[in-house]
Amino acid sequence: MRKDDARRRVGSADCVLDAGSDERALGGAVTVALRGHWEHEGECRWPHLTVTEAESGGVVHVTTTVTVGEEDDDEVRQRFRAALATGALTGPDGSVSSWRLVES
Repeated sequence: MRKDDARRRVGSADCVLDAGSDERALGGAVTVALRGHWEHEGECRWPHLTVTEAESGGVVHVTTTVTVGEEDDDEVRQRFRAALATGALTGPDGSVSSWRLVES
């Protein structure tokens, strides 16, 4: 980690999962956006943690905290928003989880 890197919350959003979807797909989508795939080798350029919390009405709150330097902060925030805006992710078992982004 470079000395100017800091752990910071870079994204927070609400999504509504479609029936039968896995809420872990939201974190998987963020990892794919930041790393290229959820299965990866070596160090992550932007180590991150995504937490999902189910709320009422089928809403899932998604928060991602990333170790990122100021020079990459905007790019990481854009990738977070884009990941959730995709609205779907195919998991390792081939099942598709889908959602609708409510707020970003």
